[in-house]
Amino acid sequence: MARAGRRRGEDISVDELLRETGATPRSLGGSAPPVRAREDEIGDGYRERLEQRAREAAAAQQRAGRRVRWVSAVCGAVVVIGSLVIIAVTSESSPGRQAALAPAPLDPATTTPRQATTSGTTTPSPSPIPTVLRQTETPTPASTSASAPPPPPPPPPSKPVVTASCAVHYAVTDTWPNGFTAAVAVTNTGTGTLTPWTAGWTFSAGQRVTHSWNGDFSQSGARVTMKAVSYNLTLAPGAKVDIGFNGAFDRGNPAPGAFTLNGVSCDVR
Repeated sequence: MARAGRRRGEDISVDELLRETGATPRSLGGSAPPVRAREDEIGDGYRERLEQRAREAAAAQQRAGRRVRWVSAVCGAVVVIGSLVIIAVTSESSPGRQAALAPAPLDPATTTPRQATTSGTTTPSPSPIPTVLRQTETPTPASTSASAPPPPPPPPPSKPVVTASCAVHYAVTDTWPNGFTAAVAVTNTGTGTLTPWTAGWTFSAGQRVTHSWNGDFSQSGARVTMKAVSYNLTLAPGAKVDIGFNGAFDRGNPAPGAFTLNGVSCDVR
């Protein structure tokens, strides 16, 4: 830049040019002038940048070292496992191992009697006689003979069967339209005591029992069953029980039939 007041085209000397530009003269053969250090290359900020770069370089070296150690460990493990497999295969197929695993045959046992001496003379002993040991398997009695089955248990003693003999007297004591009252006298004519007892009969005209006493009744169709109650469970030989009931009918009321006592037919009187 030209100094103020200088006319265009006016000559300027080298010294003036150096003073105006602030440059430092340097000879061609002389040493270079000292270079001034920049402010960004000195101070705390520059040292922090250098330390950060050093830390990054150290971390990269550590990562590379870990990768190298991991690869070395994996390669070593593969080599060891392969060596063990090769040793196992070769040892299993080697003739020496097969010969060692084969069972040795039993050697015959020999007995050599001692030489007897008589009066200073020695009697020659006979040649040894080989003795062969045989392994025999003796069957046990349990394996050769089948065990006999245990005898069946004796049957339980059967209870004596009591044959019921009975006599029945049936009578209608009262009647009204479509209803009636009847009495049934059952006598045990047998020799055994009946505990409990059950009497029964069959209607022939569709009659129905509606209420009873001295007996607990049930009816299925035309068949009626009377069971003993708590106060007359036992019917001794020659004893009689009087059963009463109320009934209903639709088309007549004839006397029933097929009287039984404990399933045995009774005589009607």
